[in-house]
Amino acid sequence: MRGMTVNDAAGEVGFTLAELEKVAEVPARTIRYYQSEGLLPRPVRKGGQAVYGSAHLERLRSIAALQARGLRLQTIRTVLGDSGESQSSVVDLLGPAIAGAAWLATSSRELDEGELADLLGEAYPDQVPALVSTGYLERRTTADGRKVWFCESVPQLRGALEMYSIGSDFELSAWSADAMRESMRELCERYVVRWISERGHLYAGTIEDLETNLERIRAVAWQSAAHVMAEEIGRAIAHADEIRERMEAGEFTADGG
Repeated sequence: MRGMTVNDAAGEVGFTLAELEKVAEVPARTIRYYQSEGLLPRPVRKGGQAVYGSAHLERLRSIAALQARGLRLQTIRTVLGDSGESQSSVVDLLGPAIAGAAWLATSSRELDEGELADLLGEAYPDQVPALVSTGYLERRTTADGRKVWFCESVPQLRGALEMYSIGSDFELSAWSADAMRESMRELCERYVVRWISERGHLYAGTIEDLETNLERIRAVAWQSAAHVMAEEIGRAIAHADEIRERMEAGEFTADGG
């Protein structure tokens, strides 16, 4: 459905709330909430009707992209600015600047029931028990007596939800996350061993040498690990038939060993 024209002469296309909800794939109630929180500029009024423009659509996409990286709305507001206009492109927002301690600190979240419903989408509420049993969610009581849902890693949960949408179950996603962490831990320890053994500018003899560059190292890890993982998962899937034959020959077990 085409958005209604706000200014045909200028080539500017706008949307009603219902149209914006559809094209941005964001519920109307969430759009209104973002407006009330200062994350999204309010629409203009044309003939008594609220009209949203391309800036609103791009803003919603920026928010969604940052949420997919596990950032809380409060942090997103800081990154995007309070004015309702993005301070930089989405590419910039997802770069190394958010790959350090500030991003890691926002990867865990406490969610009320409404926030959980928005996060889980079609998986709410039927799949909540499965997410609890696989460790993605935990029921907690806050100091003031509120019942909340605790998620230790929103990025991991979002990944599990994405895999669920294409047919994977949460138990398999949890196994995959654990296997990834185990392999990454071993690999990172190998890196540090090599850096220590080849003393230089990165490591001159004390742990402080490495900690000084920790944020830069995390930024490199963010970019290079994601790129390599994407390449290698594509390579492995392209050779799925060969891998299956090797499994049948006993070279691989079902857990990847």
